[in-house]
Amino acid sequence: MQKNKPTETTEQDRLRLLFKQAQSASIAAAVGAIACTLVIYREQPGAAPLIWLAVLMAATALRFVLYHRFFATDIQHHPQQYWLRRHAATAVLVGLSWGALPLVVNADSPAYIHELATLVPGFVVMAAITSYGIYPPQFLVLLCSTGLTTIATSVYAEGWAGVTVAILFAVFAPVLALTAKRYGDSLAQSIEARSQAAELVQELTATNSDLMHQNALLEQQRDLIEQEEALAQHVFRQLILGGDHRLPGVHTWNQSMGTLSGDLTQTARGPAGQAYVFLGDFTGHGLPAALGALPASSVFLAMAGKGLPVDVIARELNNKLRQLLPIGYFCCAVLLELSADRRSIHVWNGGLPPVLIKRRGQPGYEKVASHSLPLGVVGNDEFEATAQRRHLHAGDLLYAYSDGLTEAENFDGEMWGIDRLEAFLQRADLPTPRLPSLIDAVLEHVNLAPPSDDISVVEIEATPKVASRADAA
Repeated sequence: MQKNKPTETTEQDRLRLLFKQAQSASIAAAVGAIACTLVIYREQPGAAPLIWLAVLMAATALRFVLYHRFFATDIQHHPQQYWLRRHAATAVLVGLSWGALPLVVNADSPAYIHELATLVPGFVVMAAITSYGIYPPQFLVLLCSTGLTTIATSVYAEGWAGVTVAILFAVFAPVLALTAKRYGDSLAQSIEARSQAAELVQELTATNSDLMHQNALLEQQRDLIEQEEALAQHVFRQLILGGDHRLPGVHTWNQSMGTLSGDLTQTARGPAGQAYVFLGDFTGHGLPAALGALPASSVFLAMAGKGLPVDVIARELNNKLRQLLPIGYFCCAVLLELSADRRSIHVWNGGLPPVLIKRRGQPGYEKVASHSLPLGVVGNDEFEATAQRRHLHAGDLLYAYSDGLTEAENFDGEMWGIDRLEAFLQRADLPTPRLPSLIDAVLEHVNLAPPSDDISVVEIEATPKVASRADAA
């Protein structure tokens, strides 16, 4: 990435401003010298005013040569003192030239010409504050050279009358010097502030450039992640479409927390007409959790298609996930095998909330609590794969669900809760199947609050009167 050109230092800024202001002041002084010469020459024609003007113009020309060299040379090519010494030297020449103005005036010249010859050098010094004051020592050089020369020439030309010039110089010189110092200090602070602002702008520009570069990288990374996530979502969608989702009396609902669900709900029909259900809640959320569903789905569908018992399927799932999943990752699951006549069901529960069996016409629930460790935690020699058998009667309902159902929160942080779930499913006014009503109630409770976990629910009717409609979700 290209670096920005560094800004000039504060002292370099001051030096550049000194020469720029001095150049403008020299032009104004040259014009003033010509005007002053014309005024004096009109009252006393002769060579003296012209000689003085020629000397002053020669000194001014030397300054313009210095200006040209300065602006044509890289400011860092010479030390700062190199330029300041040469500026001071030419200032002395100009000061001596202006201080020699009283020598030009004849004794019989009008009084205003004498006053002009002594006051003009003072005006020149005063006007130089805004240019030379950038460096107060440079102003002192001009002040001293002009003032002392003016005093000397005034005393020489006018005798004791020239002492007045010395008195005026003694009174006003400290004031002019102090004014120049204050002006220089104020200007130095302004230049420093401007330099700091320029450095800040440079830093902000560099930071902004870095941020734009980082944002571009993040955008590329985000696009890559979105592509990978879309691929994973497609694979997962095809995965959950596997099996038989139109088993009579079997209804499922799965709502993911993000684009990918860490819950897997699958149903399959056995060769003898029995119905198999797998409800798994993998560790975590999103892609890491969804990856565990790939081997689990293939094992479940293959073994259910062969009509194998639930305990055999559970053992094989445990062995497969134990081999594939890293330490700390596992799957809480419920495996169900519903007989073809819907009169009995085998339940294996490893780590999920109790399976609820609502007997027709009876209050409360018969529960099948978790009686095994989740899949993938221990080896098969320590794994409890035995399933529990329950008899079913016409009108009985069975519910298996992940903990995301009871832990679904609204904006106030209030969970749906086990008590609310069990009370809701006990309502006599609910039609069968009750899963659509349950979905509406849970979504109404959550409202627009962001999901805190994946939700999966399975509802089984023991002996449905008519063939079931499609899954609830």
